[in-house]
Amino acid sequence: MRLWPFGRGTAEDEAARQESALQRAELQRLAAANREAELARQAEDLHALSHGGIPVMARKRLAEQAQDPLAIFTSDLSPSELGLLRQHGYRARGLVAGSAMYHVGQPYASSVGDCEVTVLSRAYDNAMDLAVRRMEQEVQLLGAHGVVGVRVGLVRHEWTDQTIEVTVIGTAVEGPAPAPARPWLCDLSVEEWWALHRAGYDPVHLVWGHSAWFVLTTQGDEFAVRSWSNVELGHWSQALGQARIRAMMEVKKRAQAVRAAGVVGVQVSHRLDEVRLSGGEGGVYEREHHNLVMAVIGTAVRSDASRPSQHRAALMMLSLADGRLAPAGVGKADLSIEN
Repeated sequence: MRLWPFGRGTAEDEAARQESALQRAELQRLAAANREAELARQAEDLHALSHGGIPVMARKRLAEQAQDPLAIFTSDLSPSELGLLRQHGYRARGLVAGSAMYHVGQPYASSVGDCEVTVLSRAYDNAMDLAVRRMEQEVQLLGAHGVVGVRVGLVRHEWTDQTIEVTVIGTAVEGPAPAPARPWLCDLSVEEWWALHRAGYDPVHLVWGHSAWFVLTTQGDEFAVRSWSNVELGHWSQALGQARIRAMMEVKKRAQAVRAAGVVGVQVSHRLDEVRLSGGEGGVYEREHHNLVMAVIGTAVRSDASRPSQHRAALMMLSLADGRLAPAGVGKADLSIEN
């Protein structure tokens, strides 16, 4: 058994203690520097997000992927869609996305009749605009031409009625020509996009419109619901029409802003929520009223005079998965039979 002498120890022990103290000081310095760098990055992320941008790490990742010719891409396209892209000189660059969590201001509704809840309508439009702008930035950082198959998700969270979540995601593609100044975005499949391209049309941008329409339940509505006869709920039919018209007006305005010739692939959806009025007394405050949110989205297209307007008929393929007919993206002359 070795006995250690009392006191400060040998010179080697003192040197080891000093070395250990220096290492601890260096680790503390590095930890403090990392904390400062992380706080600076978070502050830069918040500044970018507040101006409609994307986080620092996302920009760095996309820039590195754009510079690497052998970078592995991710895609939500089917094998046939990827094959069609490659056949015509295009390639997938990767999944791109944009998202926004948006706070809704205080909405107000009339207690005497139906009306549009403009605060909620504009909230949906603004949140969608932020998400799409962030997707555009990702496309530009990748050096891609546009995005196909854009999917849009709109969520009103149950844990708060004043928050909207919007997410857009699709596959960025790159073509043989130089990338345009502003990437095009479309919610069409590759087959549909290529059929448009052959017909002399090009996608320009996604266009959308939302209308939040407050439906005030009347005593007549209650009588109609309780009726023993078949009867149209005229009040509801009118509300659906009004909300759809206002949403389509926003779509048309956005299409005109990008100088489009028209809009294709239009999808219409709506959401219905029960609401109660507050701040008064009487029968109108005792009934359950409804808030109807109409969402319309499509792809704005522009004709290209340099390409002929006539094109070969696309071959329609029957899907064994869902039984639907869809264009295969090839003409009869493109078909070959392997023996």
